[in-house]
Amino acid sequence: MQRHESVILVLRQQRSRSVRQDTRAGHRQALPPVLGYRRGEEDFRQPAHQDPRRRLREGQAVQPGKGPGHVQEGQIRQHLPLGAEGARLQQGLRGSGHGRVDRLSQPKVTPGRPKRMLARVFKRAVGVLADRGNRGDFGVSSRLAEARELAAAGDAEGAERAFASILQLVPESPEALHGLGRLQGVRGELELAGQNLAKAVRLRPDFAEAWVDLGNVHHMSDRLGEAVSAYRQALAADETSALAWCNLGMCQQKRSELADASESFRRALDLNPRFGVALRHWVGIQTKLDWPEGAPELLERWAARAPDHAEAHAALGFMSLKHRFRPDEALVHFDRALALGLSNAELHGNRGIALQDLGRIDEALASYDEALYLEPENRAVRFHRALARLLVHDFENAWPDYELRLLGEDTPRRAFPFPPWDGSDLSGRTILVYAEQGLGDEIMFASCLPDVIARAGHCVIECHEKLAPIFRRSFPTATVHGGSQHDGLTGPSRLPPIDCRVPIGSLPLHFRRRLEDFPHHGGYLKADEARVSHWRRSLAALGPGLKVGIAWRGGTRQTRQSHRSIPLEALAPVLEVAGAHFVSLQYDECRDELTALEAARGLTVHHFPAAIADYDETAALFGALDLVISVCTAAVHLGGALGRPVWVMAPAGPEWRYGIGEGAMPWYPTCRVLRQAVPFAWEEVILRVRHELSAHLDEN
Repeated sequence: MQRHESVILVLRQQRSRSVRQDTRAGHRQALPPVLGYRRGEEDFRQPAHQDPRRRLREGQAVQPGKGPGHVQEGQIRQHLPLGAEGARLQQGLRGSGHGRVDRLSQPKVTPGRPKRMLARVFKRAVGVLADRGNRGDFGVSSRLAEARELAAAGDAEGAERAFASILQLVPESPEALHGLGRLQGVRGELELAGQNLAKAVRLRPDFAEAWVDLGNVHHMSDRLGEAVSAYRQALAADETSALAWCNLGMCQQKRSELADASESFRRALDLNPRFGVALRHWVGIQTKLDWPEGAPELLERWAARAPDHAEAHAALGFMSLKHRFRPDEALVHFDRALALGLSNAELHGNRGIALQDLGRIDEALASYDEALYLEPENRAVRFHRALARLLVHDFENAWPDYELRLLGEDTPRRAFPFPPWDGSDLSGRTILVYAEQGLGDEIMFASCLPDVIARAGHCVIECHEKLAPIFRRSFPTATVHGGSQHDGLTGPSRLPPIDCRVPIGSLPLHFRRRLEDFPHHGGYLKADEARVSHWRRSLAALGPGLKVGIAWRGGTRQTRQSHRSIPLEALAPVLEVAGAHFVSLQYDECRDELTALEAARGLTVHHFPAAIADYDETAALFGALDLVISVCTAAVHLGGALGRPVWVMAPAGPEWRYGIGEGAMPWYPTCRVLRQAVPFAWEEVILRVRHELSAHLDEN
């Protein structure tokens, strides 16, 4: 269809709709014909949300079959070769009563002048079609609306045909090109989508929505620089586009530009606090950045603007759980999110973690099961369910999913030139047991090393360099290499040929599948006896009485230090027990705390920095102590591995290593757990320790 024929077709479609209904009065009303026509002309230059057809119709309604709408069609027909159709239209316009029509239709009009006038009209009409056609002008908007409705309903094939039909009528319609390009992008035809979307924004540079979709195509094609540029063009056209800000943030996040991504997500959420995708990404970045100052308050402000938004409550719960370490507060938000209708594996999984931290293990396991019902292969949930199972000593079902820790994003990837051990016979073979996780974990899992050494032809042990002297003394038939988990094995010429490898944390999968598999040992690590004797003499100089080591702080902020630590001054009831001398086992700086305690309470806790700086020396000090009282920290593992008596002050929901009950730990028969009855309430635990320490002194 030629372009001028298209103009006439849509003018006829307009002319067939001549009146508007006044629904309030129940009768027909119309604007004066000239006024309606003029306002319609003005609307051709207005934004897309205004409808010029309505006002043109209002002008046509007064004199159906006559008036400016027919002038437009007649003018365009006069620009064409006249023919029978043109002559018929011209004849119909004569005598219309409209001066301009009459003059154009009279033979005595100067030849050429109407042609120039009509040429201008025709040129303008065609320009409107190209620039504004499918935004309401000339009837194309109904086709565009139909195409969009089909796309929204999921009929991609029908929508594509509809957009294509519009492009046959108006080949340079930015909106139709955009609609078609979006469908192609969803279908994965990225090259075609990019071409159509690029043409749409070329024709209409201020088309923000098309710029966003073009950015999405670039993003899906891993052309991140072009994607960022497209999103910025969208924002230049409309800086209030929350979608453009969000998609820009996701692209920046993929480029590891976390600060810029955080700001982009913030802009999106300032515009729309209910934007769930932006909120989830923003929360993820704050977690990576350890929740910088002001971030929690920003989240609370967005949530206050959308109090019934389930995603906001899920985010508040996550922040309370991971940043504030308040599982009680987190649980309130998670339950509120569920009540508001949100239900996904992430929410149920995080709710399980909160319940686990509160010591409500049966409920936590039920929440994990609900999450895995929704998403059976969710690794994070399966891993946390494994930790809950370990807490209740369900070792056989826990250890297989505990292996998922090796796939975590924070787990260092180690490249070795030898295969993993599959549990097969190790006779005559050399196996490498390599280090992972923290110092306490290496000590605890080292309880399995005697099992490996007994079965293998030879065992090579990689451990933290601090532990190397103790491990060499304790496992004399093995080759011990001290180093860093982030480095490769150095000095390979000094190591024997290796046949297979296993991370030390995977040994229990093979050797500790039931509670009965844990040996009743009296210690598997050995301190330097000469140094133990030295420390016994040093401690004897403090005077008669029990020599008690004490550790009140453990972990880091990321490992819930506040959840498992006790202020030193809060331990005053224990430190006041007569007949005991207390020795600090803190590995971090604590001299100011000790000085303040002595000044405020007159209580002395002795501190030997030389014993803490060297872990082999620390082991010797432990060997000389009569008792260790500690929160959940590496001191528990060292004392238990050395076979020393240890009392563990544990929170209601401790880490899995300490179990959920009281009494002896499976890993360390000489370690006894005293647990909070109420989450975050240490007073009862402290008074129990005081009471039992007094009783112990009376017995000895």
